Amino acid sequence: MAYRDNPDFLSAGTIKGDKVVNITGEDLGKIEEIMIDLKSGRIGYAALSFGGFLGLGDKLFAIPWQTLKLRSHDHAFVLDIPKDVLEKAEGFDKDNWPLTREELSRTYTYYGYQPYWQIGVAAGVPGESQRTAQMGTVASRDNPDFLSASTIKGDKVVNAAGENLGKIEELMIDLQDGRVAYAALSFGGFLGLGNKLFAIPWQALQMKLHDHAILLDIPKDVLKKAEGFDKDHWPVTTLEWLSVMYSYYGYQPYWQTQRIENRPGNL
Repeated sequence: MAYRDNPDFLSAGTIKGDKVVNITGEDLGKIEEIMIDLKSGRIGYAALSFGGFLGLGDKLFAIPWQTLKLRSHDHAFVLDIPKDVLEKAEGFDKDNWPLTREELSRTYTYYGYQPYWQIGVAAGVPGESQRTAQMGTVASRDNPDFLSASTIKGDKVVNAAGENLGKIEELMIDLQDGRVAYAALSFGGFLGLGNKLFAIPWQALQMKLHDHAILLDIPKDVLKKAEGFDKDHWPVTTLEWLSVMYSYYGYQPYWQTQRIENRPGNL
């Protein structure tokens, strides 16, 4: 998927591999992965390799998404963190991740950011951040808090009966909000909708980690009546377009906080 001028949304596949530069344009490295918070759909962190003038090529570094700003004309992300701070950061081995929420919390604090899942909790503000914090964190390799976008892409999608619906082809990322705006699914299973992709809200997907599958609990007739798009002609993602899509499936857009009570398709 190609860049547009000053895009608000990019696919995870487009972001992965993009170069990272400092504010003076010096090459720092590149984005190796973006790690998705399975509970909220937010980008927990970007995993960066610093093979540029920092010379830290043997490790990866977890960087809060807020520290990265797209410079679309260069196909690069600007990381405005001082060199000495990066050099003293605690990296991790390329074969020993993802991080747990507790480990990531220390990383956010090191770079001077409050973890997104804590924002609003102290003040008692209801919503996603409070629910995420209340879930606790008992993470392991078999039950991680975060998964890479590359791991999620290609996973099969099943319904509540275990029938194969298709697979996740791509994740579209809201750059400013730092989260999955939607998952693009191909329905090549018993639905027989193999020539199109369908945008699905992240909230409609539940990870079945032990089965390497993702549960989509939306009625078959609702999916069949959904408006898909051609694989070679993606729609321009706007908040207005997303709002219509979310509403169709019975979800309020992620930039709001509450769940619409209508059943999907009753619009």
